[in-house]
Amino acid sequence: MSLYNKRANIEKYRFYLVFLFFYFCNQLFCMKQLVLIFILVCPFVFSQAQKNISIDKESGIEFIEQQYIDAWKKVRKIDGFRIQIISFSGVNSKTSIEKTATQFEQQFPEIPCYKSYLEPNFRLRAGNYRTKLEAYKALQKISPVFPGAFVLKDQVDFMK
Repeated sequence: MSLYNKRANIEKYRFYLVFLFFYFCNQLFCMKQLVLIFILVCPFVFSQAQKNISIDKESGIEFIEQQYIDAWKKVRKIDGFRIQIISFSGVNSKTSIEKTATQFEQQFPEIPCYKSYLEPNFRLRAGNYRTKLEAYKALQKISPVFPGAFVLKDQVDFMK
């Protein structure tokens, strides 16, 4: 559990304690006395927030955390989405893809493009999108220039 979550839990329990206190006070006293108690007690309850939190970990936790970090450093590709700009096969298809890639890079320098060959087609794909929504947002910018472009599932570069 992270430090932020522990603080949130402490604040949540503090809120419940104050709520219960005032609920029972309301049952015992009239509303005027309750408001007076609320005004007097609330600043003290909320001002005494815990400043330092210590986390006791078992001996093997650091080792497991380090293994997890090292494993994610090795990850290069994850499931995601790309936009396929164009696909060619046949004579001069490689040069056509390279020309289209140059044109794409000039028009959209912020979006990386990838040329690939899967027999018998040369493909030009763009972007590294983790969600389909991100890919469709980029497709709206690209489709006026490249009307045949479409979103598809692909292995994308893992961005840290």
